[in-house]
Amino acid sequence: MVRNKIAAILAAVAILSVSAVSADAPYTDLGSLTDRAAVDYLYDTQCLTFITGDTFEPNRVLTRGDLAQLLYNSAANIPLAPVEAAGAHDVPSGTAGDAMNSVAAQGILAGYQDGNFHPEEPVSREEFADVIYRYLQYNQLADPDQAVKPYADAASIAPAYARAIDVLHSKNIMVPADNYFHPKEGMTRADAAQVFYRLMHSDGDYTSHVQVESQLIKAINAEYGSVPIYFRSGTMYWDGDTLVLGIKGAPSKYLQQRINTDVAKPQAVKIRRVSLSHSDYSQLMNKAIHCVVDNEGVQNYVGALPDYVNEQVVLTVRHPVSKATLAELAKRVGAGRVRLETAPIAGKAPIVQVAGQTDTAEEAPVTTENTKKETKQLYSKLLDDATSSAITSVQNDVMK
Repeated sequence: MVRNKIAAILAAVAILSVSAVSADAPYTDLGSLTDRAAVDYLYDTQCLTFITGDTFEPNRVLTRGDLAQLLYNSAANIPLAPVEAAGAHDVPSGTAGDAMNSVAAQGILAGYQDGNFHPEEPVSREEFADVIYRYLQYNQLADPDQAVKPYADAASIAPAYARAIDVLHSKNIMVPADNYFHPKEGMTRADAAQVFYRLMHSDGDYTSHVQVESQLIKAINAEYGSVPIYFRSGTMYWDGDTLVLGIKGAPSKYLQQRINTDVAKPQAVKIRRVSLSHSDYSQLMNKAIHCVVDNEGVQNYVGALPDYVNEQVVLTVRHPVSKATLAELAKRVGAGRVRLETAPIAGKAPIVQVAGQTDTAEEAPVTTENTKKETKQLYSKLLDDATSSAITSVQNDVMK
C-alpha cells in the first residue's frame, strides 16, 4: 500500500505507552461514529489533550490551536520552541502554547503577519492538507508517490493549496470516497482523527512506523536499560517497512521474546548481525568529516549520514575528492567504509567514490554494481540525535 511509505513521518520515541489494544475513550458522544477506533487510539496515546470535557464533538470543526496540539502530540519529533521563537501575541501559556509555538517555529503552522496565531480560527480541509504537507516537507518526505486524477471539484481548490492536496492524494493520506475534496468545508475532529490514525496505527497490510518503533524501544529499554546503552552495541533503522536491529555479536538473551510479546506486529522487526554499532558510526563520521575538511577544505564538505544497510559512512561533497584524500580516508576510517557522493545536480547523476577502492570516480547512480545494495533506509530524527549532535559539533569546529 502506498500509504506505508509515509508512516515514517511520525517517527517518534515519546509514545512509549502504546498498547496493542487501545483503551476506550471516555467521550459520551461517539455513538454516531461508524468506526471509533481512531478516537480511542488517539485518546490512549494522549494526543487529544485539547479536549478537556467528556464529549468529543466529532462534527466540530478543528481550530488552529487544536490542530497544532494534535500534530505536536502525535509527531513528537518537533522540538519544543521558546515563546519568542514563534513571536505570536495570542498564544496561551502551558502545554497548548508550547505546541503552537513549536509548530510555528518550524514553519509548519505559522502565525499571521499581524503577530498573532489565531488559535480559535477554524481550519478548512485545504488548510489542514497544507499543514500536513508542510510536515511532510519538514521530514523531507513530500514527494508524490503516484500520479492521480484531479478531484471532481479541483477548480474550487485555492492554487496555494493545490500542490499539498495533490501530494496527499498521491499518498492516500486524505482521499474522500466520493472524489470530491470539499476544500472550503471545515476539517472536522472526526476526519482529522482518521487521518492521524492511519498515519500512526498498524492495520492489515499497513505498517505504522510509529507504533512499531515506539513499542520496540520500550522492549529495548526493558532489556538493555536504555536506547543509548543499546546503541553501544547496535543500530536501529527502517529498511522499507522493516525495522532492523543491527547488533554486534549475539543479541541480549530475552530480546526476541520481548519483541514477540511487546510489539503488536513483531514480523516488522528483524535482527541482523553487524560489525558496527550506532556509536561506531558516530566516531567514524567524525573521523571522515575531519579528514575531508583537512584535505579538501570545508567548502567541499556538504553533509554526512550513516548507511546502516551497506555498513558505510556516506559523505556528500561538492566535487570529487583527490586520490590522496581517498587514501587518507581509507587509512583513518578503513578501506571500503567511506562512500563519497557529489551533491545532486538536476539532470545529472552523482559521482560516487569509495575510499580504499582503486576505481576512479565515475558519474553513476548508486547501484548494486558500486555498493552492496541501493539503500532506501529511513531515519528517525530522534533515533539519530546522537549522530546528528556528533556531526554538528565537528562542523562547528571546522567552521571556526
